[in-house]
Amino acid sequence: MSNFYVDFDIKVPNTDEAFALEAERELQALTAQHSDLIGAAVSLERIVESESHNVYQVRIVVYIRPQNMAVVKKNTSPMEALREALKGIEEKVRSSREKMAYVDQNREYEKHNISYELSAEEVYATYIKDSTPAEVFNQGRSKIATRLMVEERLNQEAAYIAADQILKVALQRINENK
Repeated sequence: MSNFYVDFDIKVPNTDEAFALEAERELQALTAQHSDLIGAAVSLERIVESESHNVYQVRIVVYIRPQNMAVVKKNTSPMEALREALKGIEEKVRSSREKMAYVDQNREYEKHNISYELSAEEVYATYIKDSTPAEVFNQGRSKIATRLMVEERLNQEAAYIAADQILKVALQRINENK
């Protein structure tokens, strides 16, 4: 995705460029076939520094719709902290997407049933915007149903029922104007 970007705030001197490359590669992978993730910020800092050991903190924030997410991980190795943070953010993003898919699936189910609950006039008004009744009628049932399946994502049954309702109204309007 060309619009995706990663901002880095690395406060640890001499950090290997593999750190940034791995972060960018893994975060970029989360954008595959999705448009909800537009960017990320990755920070690395040493939070404990002593002669015996260091502790590093990696914070990853992803800019994702509908709500940004963040993960913070600490480890004695910057790369291990990064890998733990990447794993954590990936789990959060995937979980959020699964929840959104469930909501979308329910919304799609409701959309498929719309043609059963609306009058013919309401179906016509919902799906026909810039065409005259004659233009609509001349398209025919299959072309209208196909457009509804592609553009409105109706299932086949709902699309053909809606197409029938649309054609019914188009024919009524044509006959009224004679």
